[in-house]
Amino acid sequence: MVMSRIVAALIAGMIALMPAAGHAAEPFYKGKTITTLVWTGAGGGYDLLARTVARYLPKYIEGAPSVIVQNMPGGGGKTMSNYLYNIAPKDGTTIGILDQTLGLDQILSDNSYYNTAKFEWLGRASTTTTLIMVHRNAPVHSLEDMKTTETLFGAQGKSSQTYMVPTLMRTLLGLKTKVVMGYISTPEVFAAMERGEIQGRTGDMNVLAASRPQWVTDGTIQFLGEFSLADKPSMPGLPLLLAMAPDANSRDILEMVGSYMAFGYPYAAPPGTPGDRLDTLRKALDGVLKDPSFLGDMKNLRMSVDPQSADYLGKIASKFANVSPQLLDHMKKALEW
Repeated sequence: MVMSRIVAALIAGMIALMPAAGHAAEPFYKGKTITTLVWTGAGGGYDLLARTVARYLPKYIEGAPSVIVQNMPGGGGKTMSNYLYNIAPKDGTTIGILDQTLGLDQILSDNSYYNTAKFEWLGRASTTTTLIMVHRNAPVHSLEDMKTTETLFGAQGKSSQTYMVPTLMRTLLGLKTKVVMGYISTPEVFAAMERGEIQGRTGDMNVLAASRPQWVTDGTIQFLGEFSLADKPSMPGLPLLLAMAPDANSRDILEMVGSYMAFGYPYAAPPGTPGDRLDTLRKALDGVLKDPSFLGDMKNLRMSVDPQSADYLGKIASKFANVSPQLLDHMKKALEW
């Protein structure tokens, strides 16, 4: 009798804790805020993309959470990558759009406290092609001119392609480039170009679309070359840096460094984020990147969209873990790391 009373009490307690019929548990994201971290300062291509995506994400997440964007510049993306991996909440309320060179930085640096392959990848918004661009007032008008005339390029940090590409242009291809580091954002670099403090920057068309779209049409910017792994340049007539490689070793270095472009504009969550929330975030990002209104906004901004899956990013990430020690040593020397 006593045992039956205990069992009855336990059953009653369990029933009391269960949601009433017709009242399912509220979705996790209802009333929550999702923070999207961006590795650059305000105003650049990554920042503008993140803010455009953030406007649409609530539409594709049950519970319609608020989505805010927080800039976390520093170290060419290293500061944000370390934070997202080690410190950020792992409950699905913090995600980030990471620098495309984070895999390279991991294998090159001693103070990259993350494993690129262990981020919880959500998907890629777009790929990149790196253009070599200079202001029209620059003393050079071709890569050939750079063989004899020094050209100053602005960079956001040693971990960024804005440092890596001009450095390889000098150490591997014999061009007289010099990198000036310390700029927080792309708009700061372009402002320095206007002042004549520097002459150039490397990056894709999205960086111009976000900061100085008029420069393309009014001739303020000159495109002198392209760094990509394709056989043909995206802009007809531009010389490809890869085709200028003087030997097989230089080409191997350029190809390995150039693999960052497959990452492009990648979204990730911290390791340990619950699987059901990762599924929600991945589906939501995929929905945004196919949304006709979002695509219309991106077209108006003159920014490209080229999505790839989380699995695709995972395969790219694993490539950095398998680089040979010999190639890594050659890369470090060429990048003056």
